[in-house]
Amino acid sequence: MYDIATAHAGALSAALITLGFGFALIIGLRSLGARVAWATRTRQAYEAAPSITKLAAALMLASGAIHLALAPGHAGITGALFVIDGMGFMALAVAPFLTAWWRRPAILWLVATIVAYIVWIIAGWETPDQVGIACKLMELVALGLVMRLATPTRNTWPRRIWRATAFPLVACLTTLGIWVGGLAHPDALHAHAGALLQPVAAVATPEQRAAAAQLLADTRASMARYQDPAAAIAAGFKPGPVSSADPLRHFQNSANANVILDPNRPQALVYAQTPHGLQLIGAMFQMPRTGQWGPDPGGPLTQWHQHEGICFSPFGIEFSFETPFWTCPVGSTSITTPPMLHVWIIDNGKNGPFAADLDKTVQRELTGRS
Repeated sequence: MYDIATAHAGALSAALITLGFGFALIIGLRSLGARVAWATRTRQAYEAAPSITKLAAALMLASGAIHLALAPGHAGITGALFVIDGMGFMALAVAPFLTAWWRRPAILWLVATIVAYIVWIIAGWETPDQVGIACKLMELVALGLVMRLATPTRNTWPRRIWRATAFPLVACLTTLGIWVGGLAHPDALHAHAGALLQPVAAVATPEQRAAAAQLLADTRASMARYQDPAAAIAAGFKPGPVSSADPLRHFQNSANANVILDPNRPQALVYAQTPHGLQLIGAMFQMPRTGQWGPDPGGPLTQWHQHEGICFSPFGIEFSFETPFWTCPVGSTSITTPPMLHVWIIDNGKNGPFAADLDKTVQRELTGRS
């Protein structure tokens, strides 16, 4: 669901190098302390600061380094904001050891940065990736630490409620915002959020087009015998559970588990729940193991996909996505499915016969749902 953008990978190195430089600076202050007054004061302030303050400063320093490293790869206002944000975090990382008036500016800066990221993601101006998400996680942790350090001056009920709910609210909004951005604007390697596509060439050759057409024709001919679901059950296909949330039902055949892309022996049949009963609309081929991409005779036309970042519970809870921070609900575990390829034997609209999903317009026409 969230890959590391190539242009963003160097930002992680920049964060580690900057943290190393900060550690070296602290050692340098200790050696200068006996000769330079300001070095002595800064070193004493650092050593007297609680561990929470030091950790918050380190997280803001790393975030500042990431923003500055990413600035050259972003043009216009986004690049300028990255520079401003990075410089601000650098200053706030030093401020706890120079002044007592740093907590409120740090809270405002952290919240503003997180909110701006959510806006950029939802608007589609930036695609969420693991570097950006890791940066937001660092900022959320820093925000919690800084809020923990704040000394309440008034103990009224509104202030107590605000202190109890502010951080969880920001964390939930951040998670929701990244989720929305990932679902609304999946990157080029994802058919949709959670469905990672097999890397293939951009354009199909004439031979690949012919092979894709042959695979579609062979699958349609083979599936004709399963138009009646009873015939599929008699052949060893077991119907999956009925779900009001998903109008499609998969009939799986475990006897075909190790068969690779054989039109006569698919791993599953796909039926649509129409007002007139179940209608066969396609077949699903699946590889035996996770990460084992299947043969793609049609190149980009027959592109496999696998579902990742899925939470599954053995206690009857339906599938759900992991949070952007790669966590699942208590009692569930993360799974990744083996690569699969759908072959739709009906007209699949603009998505085409080998798409990861059934075209929404076609699905509404089949099921009668708006």
